[in-house]
Amino acid sequence: MYHVNQNRKVKNCAYILFIVFLMCLPWHSKVHAVPKPKHKSKSSCTMFRGKYTYSDQIEYRFGITAGQNSATIKSQKSNSQDIIKGLMGGVAMQVIWPKGFVIQPEILYSQKGCLFAGSGLSYGIDYIEVPIKAMYSLHLAQVKPFFFAAPYGAYVIKFTEKGDMPNEDVFSNQFNKLDFGISAGAGFDVWKIQLSFKYSWGIGQVAKETYPIRNNVFTVSAGFFFY
Repeated sequence: MYHVNQNRKVKNCAYILFIVFLMCLPWHSKVHAVPKPKHKSKSSCTMFRGKYTYSDQIEYRFGITAGQNSATIKSQKSNSQDIIKGLMGGVAMQVIWPKGFVIQPEILYSQKGCLFAGSGLSYGIDYIEVPIKAMYSLHLAQVKPFFFAAPYGAYVIKFTEKGDMPNEDVFSNQFNKLDFGISAGAGFDVWKIQLSFKYSWGIGQVAKETYPIRNNVFTVSAGFFFY
């Protein structure tokens, strides 16, 4: 009888300990609510996503360029001007956007001028020229043809003359220091090499005359770009 009561007490104690153990388990632990993200309009999310992708695809290239000018002037008073050859060269940068749009600013040393046909008289004007090309490029395998237009500004750094000028005042002291105009052309990129052809129409007045005298230049150039 004593053993039965003793066993019953042990069992009761075991039941009590088991119940206390169950009560101590974290059945009702607190769950922290996760704050909901703030609501954003569909348009703002789309704009952000598009802006990120757009900027992520922009590429930059830097390079050098050089070529030859075939220059003359256009004047309402006389059509006896002929072409004079000159050099051009400088540095360039490309900002390449998706879908073929490219902006290419350049800083160039450019020789322009005029040869008076049949007289042996000529003058040359050397400029520091800054064109900004707006280009559209097509991707055709490894060759990328492009078209462009470019406003430019220029500053005279050197003036030279050959032969006996008919009017020393006009051809030595009466040239404007600043010039500006617009260019248009085409070319193609292959690997890191760029070949281009352009024609430039001067808008600014070359000399301080009562009638317009403007630079007109055809340029063939080649460039090499570093990625």
